[in-house]
Amino acid sequence: MERQRKKIQIDELESIVRLKQAEADMFELRANEARREAERLQRIALAKTKKSEEDYASRYLKQRLDEAEAEKQYLFEKIKLQESLRPTQSSAGTSDPSDMMYNKIQDLLKHMYTTPSNTAATSSDLHSLGAIP
Repeated sequence: MERQRKKIQIDELESIVRLKQAEADMFELRANEARREAERLQRIALAKTKKSEEDYASRYLKQRLDEAEAEKQYLFEKIKLQESLRPTQSSAGTSDPSDMMYNKIQDLLKHMYTTPSNTAATSSDLHSLGAIP
């Protein structure tokens, strides 16, 4: 009898061990599922963050492009206005800087040609420089 009682106790203990092992397996399975779910959510969060950064960069670059286009349009209008005012300015005696520089160079060459101390500058020298057509 004693032996049978001990065998029953051993069977009960083995049953408890199997139950606890099944419980541990179940918790391990749930932990693995939770880990996979966390990894999936992390990948989604990273993808959304990347998409958000790309959208921000795209909007920023579009804004910069719009600003550059506006600046280009402003400069184009400014140039058109200056060109439309140019005939009026040249009749008033002022012209653009390249014309002024060309006129200054011609004046210097004429001055060199007419100066008595500098007789080395001949008309052929001035022709080669393009000062006299």
